[in-house]
Amino acid sequence: MTVALPAWQVFVQDERLNSTRDQLINALNQARSLSISNDDVVTVCPYNAASPTTCGGSWSAGWAILELPQGSASMVLTQARPLSAGAPTINVATTGGAAIASVSFNPRPPYVAAAQSGDFRICDSRGASYALSFNLLSTGYIQQSSRAGYTLAGAALACP
Repeated sequence: MTVALPAWQVFVQDERLNSTRDQLINALNQARSLSISNDDVVTVCPYNAASPTTCGGSWSAGWAILELPQGSASMVLTQARPLSAGAPTINVATTGGAAIASVSFNPRPPYVAAAQSGDFRICDSRGASYALSFNLLSTGYIQQSSRAGYTLAGAALACP
């Protein structure tokens, strides 16, 4: 039991990171698909519990998929994924390091503006060596890093 419990805790923490990353990737893929199929602009942004049809300030609170139907002046909530306390921290930045407040998918190329493409980092209390990373390209496609603690380009990750 003394040997198994620490290994189980590491497994659970790893799975929380993997699950958060996979759910966010799925939300981005869903937004891209919705944008193309509905011919609308679809935005993925930090979840705002006070006003679900507007973007919040922190990706670590979760995310929402908001659609702006053609001819409409207001966003429609398509999906919300709030994260609970103790969930991994999510940081989103362009390759130049500027924070990304939201990602809007267009129905035609370029699907994502260059200023909204970049690195998504998912960290937990164990630090950067366990962090996961993926990169959103302006084509709307996502590439994942194959190793924890490193970006797709092989640079060591940093977590706040």
